[in-house]
Amino acid sequence: MNAKEVFLIVAFLAIGALLNFGYPVLAQAYAIPMGVEFVIIAYCLVVMLVVPLRLAKVIGIGVLAGVLNILSDTSHQVTVMNLHAGPALFMALFNLVSEPVGIVVCFLAFSYLVVRVRQAAPFAAAFLATLASGLTYFVLVLLFHPGLIASQPDFIEVFPLRVLIAAVANAVVVQLVFLCVESPVKAYLAGPAE
Repeated sequence: MNAKEVFLIVAFLAIGALLNFGYPVLAQAYAIPMGVEFVIIAYCLVVMLVVPLRLAKVIGIGVLAGVLNILSDTSHQVTVMNLHAGPALFMALFNLVSEPVGIVVCFLAFSYLVVRVRQAAPFAAAFLATLASGLTYFVLVLLFHPGLIASQPDFIEVFPLRVLIAAVANAVVVQLVFLCVESPVKAYLAGPAE
């Protein structure tokens, strides 16, 4: 991996984390009902634009994305800073599993789809990545935090719906951004070393 690829990976993930941090404030201020997961969008774009990547690097980027998800969510920040071992800490740490799963699904789906349905590959891969990440998180909550289900019985119905809505939103954003930045990113990567 060269310096340009590392720069793009760091830039996309940092932008995703900053947007994840700021988006809830905007969504609440302007009553935007849709959830968008910008770190997932960022790692999907990394997988699609910084090629070829090896699976081990993809998993490493997924773990980094999980850390960034924890750091860009204020409730997770408070939990981790207090190091209070309990369900809230586990929920924060579930990101360290769900994001690697999401990026691996994106990597495999995009690799398969890009040679078959080139134009729709970014949308489909991002959709599947978001579903995989969100549903992995959901299953981990069901397995390791049954108290949440007892205290919030609608969680089982609401959370998968939120994941589905986020999957569609993320897929649309990834498709649009991919179409806009594919050529400039490829030109940047092909240009002279800095």
